[in-house]
Amino acid sequence: MIIHYLKISLRNLWKYKTHSLISALCLAVGIVCYILVSMYSQKMEVDLPDMERRIRLEYSQDRNSFFSMQDAQLLEDKLSHELGKLSFSQFFHKSIEAEIINNEQHNFPFIINFMGVNDYYFSYYNRKLLYGSRLIQAPDEVILSQNFVRKAYGDKNPIGTIIFTESSLQPDSAMQSFRVVNVVENDLLEFQTDCYFSYEVMPDQPIAINGYLPPQMNLEALNQLLRSVPWERNGETIYPEARLLSQKDAVSMKSLLINMLIMFIASLILISGLINFLKFIIQMFYNRQREIALRKCMGASVKGLYLLLFFEVFWMMSFAFLISLVLMELSMSAMQIYIPNWGIPDAILFAIYLLQFKIYIVLLAICMLIIWFPIRRLRMTSIISQVNRNRNKHIFRSVMMWLQLSISIFFIGGTFVINLGWYEAFGRTYSALTSQEEKEIIIVKINTQRMRQHLNSILADIRALPEVTDELKMEDNTMMSHYMQTYTKADRSEAYVSVIKGDPHYFKFLNIPMSGKVVDADASGTIYVSEDFRRQLDKDSIQDMVEFYGQSYRIIGTFKALHKESSNGHTIGSVFYPGNQLNAICFKMAPGTDIKLAIRRINEICRHYVPVTLPVEIKKLPDDKQDFMRSIQMMQGAMMILAIVSILLVVLSIYSAISIDTISRQKEMAIRKINGATPTTIATVFGKAYLTIFLLAFAVAYPLLRLAMMAIIDNMKVVSEWWWGVVLFFSVAFMIFLTTAYKIYRIMHINPAEIIKNE
Repeated sequence: MIIHYLKISLRNLWKYKTHSLISALCLAVGIVCYILVSMYSQKMEVDLPDMERRIRLEYSQDRNSFFSMQDAQLLEDKLSHELGKLSFSQFFHKSIEAEIINNEQHNFPFIINFMGVNDYYFSYYNRKLLYGSRLIQAPDEVILSQNFVRKAYGDKNPIGTIIFTESSLQPDSAMQSFRVVNVVENDLLEFQTDCYFSYEVMPDQPIAINGYLPPQMNLEALNQLLRSVPWERNGETIYPEARLLSQKDAVSMKSLLINMLIMFIASLILISGLINFLKFIIQMFYNRQREIALRKCMGASVKGLYLLLFFEVFWMMSFAFLISLVLMELSMSAMQIYIPNWGIPDAILFAIYLLQFKIYIVLLAICMLIIWFPIRRLRMTSIISQVNRNRNKHIFRSVMMWLQLSISIFFIGGTFVINLGWYEAFGRTYSALTSQEEKEIIIVKINTQRMRQHLNSILADIRALPEVTDELKMEDNTMMSHYMQTYTKADRSEAYVSVIKGDPHYFKFLNIPMSGKVVDADASGTIYVSEDFRRQLDKDSIQDMVEFYGQSYRIIGTFKALHKESSNGHTIGSVFYPGNQLNAICFKMAPGTDIKLAIRRINEICRHYVPVTLPVEIKKLPDDKQDFMRSIQMMQGAMMILAIVSILLVVLSIYSAISIDTISRQKEMAIRKINGATPTTIATVFGKAYLTIFLLAFAVAYPLLRLAMMAIIDNMKVVSEWWWGVVLFFSVAFMIFLTTAYKIYRIMHINPAEIIKNE
């Protein structure tokens, strides 16, 4: 019988193959969206053993919860008997240029990210060492990450090789060479740390201390013990305090809430896909009530009917799972193309596919429970009960469609408002250059010591290029990084101004109007102010000198605004400091220059002096803006993708519903036309239901969306405006109209004679 039910269920699905494919595709898209979001939102979560006993030591009554090296060593000496071993890790990761000297005595320069740890760090965090159990035993030893070894050594054994840093890790230290003693397996928590040095190499760096709650001791007893180890800091007595890692602090709770919100948003897409899936299965099952009644008359049991419906779910769910595998592979390939430095370890890839399979099993189990309800309703099938159920058999479908549409409105509206907020914050910016002139400016970042060593030669070679017409030296490594500083007004209130540093040739180079004196880049104690900030200074009766953080600067000029300075009202203007610390150089190309060719030539010049193992950043000015706005654009892109997916799910769901609805009610509409019903009447029969669903969905989703946007971007004026709600209402209404119009038009103009003849 199982084989019989498998064949029958597959035949029924094949009868509606288009709608079956749509439903499976919707569910597959939901699964992939959930997994991709889960992969990023939960990448900082880890299940360590004995999590309920793991503790972190912090200072009480002090904002700085990290310890100095001397404090950490003193604490370990005094409490080693009670606490056992403690894990030391310097929380702040750093980068430095280093040379790898392999066993063949070949040198390869790299930019390395590093942190300081003690020997217990790897055991505490369950980090597996790949070459025995050798740990750092001296300050001149280092452990490498598996990712970095693959990049720097390939398949060769790095043990015994030397890492030579261009400068010492600590300003007052002369130590620059370190011997590799082991390699640690990649950690699912982080991918950035290349080298693990001894924390003793950097004694001034703050240390995070972790350990275990001692046996037979609770947290309160441990804190009483820790009060016996007081310190004096800034004239105040403080002492260490323990907290369980399983208990979230304020920052961890905020991070947890953000992760939960992200996962909730992703789950909405999955729920929407599951709703569309179940709606199709159950609606198709209800449309076959005559077949079901006939099966019961021929002796089919409730178990048999349940198996029939279950195997339809099984076939569809399995097909959706296979589609999700294909979509996941396509998503991974797209990420490798469009996301810089994208890479994913095999362990995480296996975890992703394992999660995908778990979701498949869980969804199958959920569907097994849900499909019991339509089976239970059909246990007593009779003509009267069938007529009565035909009146309300679309209630479930309508409720599910309402929920789907509510989710879609939430995503569409959220994407719309976030884009409006982005335009309000960053879209209205000042630029004295045309878009073509911006494309003719190339920025070269001075980001490595090797490039600085050969900078004069590099500049001479670039200046010799015939297409280079002008250059600008900047202290800030991007034209977009206008950092903020506080200005105290005459009434003692504070406001922010945008700041940038570099050569005063900045104004002529970028065609920014400026009145005043052009000084050298090394002119200290001078400042240029924008017209907006000049007006504020006039209100404060300040003419020639302005003070920032207790230091006075002489005003030597007034300019229109900084390049790409935002006029969003969050600042009262901007200032420009002359500076000669070179971090970026901008080159202006002659009009008509092939910019791609010019970038390739400049890159060849830089690569003549800088090895391929070190990064060389060369880009057009508009691309520099895109890099600066990358995080915001990624959020926009994520919301846009979720909105498109949500729209797709709703459109496919409504199209599937209206298609099956019009097919199943053809005879009813034919009889209505015979009895004198006009096409408008028939259109009203179908359109009224979808209009009601839309109005109810909008009435629920719009207030929730408005509250959510006010909580996320409450400082944006656009959130409080009403017009975007009207635009959202008519946009979604028009989308629903386009989805249903064709099918309703077809049913309006059916030939009753043909329908009755076919019946």
